[in-house]
Amino acid sequence: MHNAQWLIAIAVTTFGAVFVFFAYCLPTVRALYDRQVNLYERVLVHQLLIDIDPRVAAWLAILCIVLCALVGYVLAMNIIAAIVGGALGFAIPQLVVRHLERKRYERLERQLIDAITTLASGVRAGLTLVQSMELLVMNMTGPVKQEFGQLLREYQMGLDLNQSMRNTAGRIGSPHYRLLFTAIEMHRQRGGDTGESLDRINESIRELQRLEGKLDSLTAQGRYQAWFMAAMPVVLIFMLYLINPEGVTMLFVEPLGRVFLMFATLLITFSVLWIRRIMNVEL
Repeated sequence: MHNAQWLIAIAVTTFGAVFVFFAYCLPTVRALYDRQVNLYERVLVHQLLIDIDPRVAAWLAILCIVLCALVGYVLAMNIIAAIVGGALGFAIPQLVVRHLERKRYERLERQLIDAITTLASGVRAGLTLVQSMELLVMNMTGPVKQEFGQLLREYQMGLDLNQSMRNTAGRIGSPHYRLLFTAIEMHRQRGGDTGESLDRINESIRELQRLEGKLDSLTAQGRYQAWFMAAMPVVLIFMLYLINPEGVTMLFVEPLGRVFLMFATLLITFSVLWIRRIMNVEL
């Protein structure tokens, strides 16, 4: 009789867990998976122009989470270590993709002035705007060559040039490129000296980039202080461990110590994100 009651309790608990998962957790997991697929499609396929299925990249990221969770559990034989390992496995692909996206974005910003200068020189030499873009693709390297090459391929396949420029501006996500393509589109509608218009756009973007660089230098100290503040507790715990190993070990062994560590980690993370949000000033 006692065993039958335990079997009934286990069956009811299992049914409840499965019901909660499919009713509440599964939609959240599905939304997270779709968001990751969209991220990989935007960065890897559209920006980095890598020939990879974003769903395959998402499943590789899931495999990374599982492997890191298993490694954490095997090393520490603890479910908390497995959770930490899974969290690291989730963060690593995110950090890699974000780093690639940021480095490409920064290089695109640095190449913009040279790109506009090349377009203006081609127009003054008697070339059309499309021919000037072809000249840019032939003479430049890196991501700006990829983006303008993709723009020209869309135009050659029959898409309107204005729409191709809008697609490129949306793909890059830079306000400076959006300003350039919007100004070119308006100029094509109203007419005028294209070379002079490009020179004015060049000067405007150059001034914006100068102001943004000055603003970054003024706020750099605050951003570094945020990371310094986040690193100091780790250094302090290490120093205390050298002085009193037993006392520091209790923070990681005792349940109350783990609660304190988790609470402190949440506070530090919130503080770093808040400081970076304050320092993220846009023109």
